[in-house]
Amino acid sequence: MKKLFLSMLVLAAAPVMAQVSGNVEYNLWRVQQKDTLTVFAEKAYIRQTPSPKGTIQDSLTTGEMVIALKLNETEFTMKGVSAPWWQVKYKAGGKQKEGYIWLGLMSLGTYAKDSLTFMYGIDKLIPGATKEEDPKYVILLKALNSKHAVLDKKSVTVDGGQFAISAEGKLLGGMGLDKVSNIIRLYFSGEACGIPEVYYYYGWNGTKLLELPGKSSMFDAGAVAHTETLLFPKEPGGQPGKIIRQTLDEEFGEDGETVAHKTSKREVYLWNGEKAVKQ
Repeated sequence: MKKLFLSMLVLAAAPVMAQVSGNVEYNLWRVQQKDTLTVFAEKAYIRQTPSPKGTIQDSLTTGEMVIALKLNETEFTMKGVSAPWWQVKYKAGGKQKEGYIWLGLMSLGTYAKDSLTFMYGIDKLIPGATKEEDPKYVILLKALNSKHAVLDKKSVTVDGGQFAISAEGKLLGGMGLDKVSNIIRLYFSGEACGIPEVYYYYGWNGTKLLELPGKSSMFDAGAVAHTETLLFPKEPGGQPGKIIRQTLDEEFGEDGETVAHKTSKREVYLWNGEKAVKQ
């Protein structure tokens, strides 16, 4: 069940798809009125009307923020990603202003710690080979300094469509890993039975993002369950210099509750300060 998927949640809120018809990208931002949105793209134009042909009012760069005022149901697609426009308010030149911005340029989640900011968002969408096949998202994770300069970034391609209905990010601290000051965890999931919940982990060593082992879980009611647990050195059961992944697979009997068969596995990764190497 080692499939990797992704999606992200800025705040727990009613999904935007309830308000706008279209692709599942709407669900990933989960924007509500008065939410703070952070620019993810290198440049985002504020326009006078909700259209790529609208007059440019101002230009914002990565890390700058706006406040969501009202959803506009006009869709726009760029790099395969379809998303709506939002009327927003922001500050420019010492004045409060209002205008329209395309949601696809905003981050899915932004997390600050000391003078650093970590954010992730959709870079582009890769269509499925057929109409029946779900698309894939290319997700970028960025690390920014206090001046919003990008210090490092990582990309990962994840299954979209039904596999990416919600997403969430979280800062975990160093978790006892040598030379790692913070770990950023990204989570993506669908909503139906049999759709995995997938977690991606990245360490931050002060200058760059380091890819760490991930985990996934899946439950198909009354049939099977797949559970992976990741243990870092600081956690109960963890060991110095190691990342441990424990896997449990269960098959249920005819009643859908009794475990008829189960198998377990333990994988150990040695951490050398920059890379996790499977033992």
